[in-house]
Amino acid sequence: MTTLSRSMAVLAVAACAAAAVSCGSGGTTGTALPVDDTAPSSSAPAPASPPAPAPAPQVETQTETVTVPAPAPVQPAQVVPCVDPNSLNVRTAVANLGTDSQGGVFVIDDHTPGTSADGCPTLEWARATGTGIRNGTVQSHVLFFTNSGDYLGTATSDAYSYTSVVGATDSTVTVRYRWLNPDDALCCPSNTSFVEFDLTGNTITPYGEFPPPN
Repeated sequence: MTTLSRSMAVLAVAACAAAAVSCGSGGTTGTALPVDDTAPSSSAPAPASPPAPAPAPQVETQTETVTVPAPAPVQPAQVVPCVDPNSLNVRTAVANLGTDSQGGVFVIDDHTPGTSADGCPTLEWARATGTGIRNGTVQSHVLFFTNSGDYLGTATSDAYSYTSVVGATDSTVTVRYRWLNPDDALCCPSNTSFVEFDLTGNTITPYGEFPPPN
């Protein structure tokens, strides 16, 4: 090889080195370095942000004012007579008695005492006396009632003279009957009997002697 040719080869090698390419022996073409696909590209778009959540629906709160009435005050129990002659049940019972032997009407002239505040007995009574006879032989009926106002009837079917109530318990009433002997004065009957009337349920049972029929 001549000196000139050696000098040109050295220059070619130096040129290859300077160009950072691989030169084959005597070749003039180079091989490019591979491209790294994983490297981020400065021109790639930024990832999109996730959409913002939709706002929660607004629920309208409605209020209603309710007025609750105050409870009614407790009324005290009404105090009434154990037997009220003016009550409807007593007046009706008396009206159904008819008249005495002289045509007089009957009126209440005695009855169970006390009021509901005292506690009325289970068996109540009232005496109805005729107004047609003007002497000591006036005739009377004894009527019976329950403390709830039910009318139970009379002690006897006929009215008798000299009749009075002389005792009572919660469920019994004792009636005294008196009657004349032929020679007795009207003021002073010689005969006396007592009959106790006993209430069981709504049934009254008498125990004792009644006067002879009129």
